[in-house]
Amino acid sequence: MLLTIFTPTYNRANKLENVYNSLKNQISSEYEWLIVDDGSIDNTKKIVEKFINDSLLNVRYIKKDNGGKHTAHNLAVDEAKGKYFMCLDSDDFLKENTINSLLEKLKICKKNEGIISYKENQNQHMLSDYFPNKSTIDCIYDLEMKYNCKGEFVFIFPTSVLKKNKFPIYKDEKFITEAVLYDKLKCSMILYPHVIQVCEYQTNGLSNNLNRIMKKNPSGYCLYFMQRIDIQLKLTAKIVMAAKYVAFYFFSKKNKIKYNGENFSIVIISIPLGLLFWLYYKIIRDF
Repeated sequence: MLLTIFTPTYNRANKLENVYNSLKNQISSEYEWLIVDDGSIDNTKKIVEKFINDSLLNVRYIKKDNGGKHTAHNLAVDEAKGKYFMCLDSDDFLKENTINSLLEKLKICKKNEGIISYKENQNQHMLSDYFPNKSTIDCIYDLEMKYNCKGEFVFIFPTSVLKKNKFPIYKDEKFITEAVLYDKLKCSMILYPHVIQVCEYQTNGLSNNLNRIMKKNPSGYCLYFMQRIDIQLKLTAKIVMAAKYVAFYFFSKKNKIKYNGENFSIVIISIPLGLLFWLYYKIIRDF
């Protein structure tokens, strides 16, 4: 099996049909569709059983207790049969005629090498900047840090790399930004300048509820800002990340995440700014 396409879902039965329709016209024996149901209480199971009974695709379905997308991701990586691993959210779908070209591209990847591609919304607007004039990058965060290329991308990773790098799980928190994982992955990535996924934003999704999500998941964001201190190239950016780390350190009452990196002095001098950020989030953003 060359590729595992992983779809995490939670009460999105009405959206899974779009994902299925985008896959069933791109049939190949070289990929599987792994659906991890994060404790849905709608008719997700019934919908997926219909997909399985159609026998058009290699579909696997796993249901777990609700714990957040990052816990579904960890489970999917453990269960994946594909050499490579791609996430296709339940409100996304694949463009036509992308699977075969993507599979051929994966066949020429070197060991521990993945692929980054473009994503667009339902209005055909790209969700990122264009890639730099390079064929590969050394790691994911180079896109932003070295080339100022930002936005949402599609990532296809070697499954073996992901098996060695899991999302942390914090008690009473059900969200961790994907950058927490991506920032620490040490694998080169081929830049594949084609749109392969279409994203349909949901009103109850991350983009529309960021303030509430940050408030409920302070430890995950504390870890994100802490990791970003060391990978920033500019001193001012390091100070901002350090200050936000300090703010969310105070918000993280149950899971204190201590910084042990090479920029400890920057963290110390950022404490006053961090307290201002803490007040901003506490008063202005009602944390």
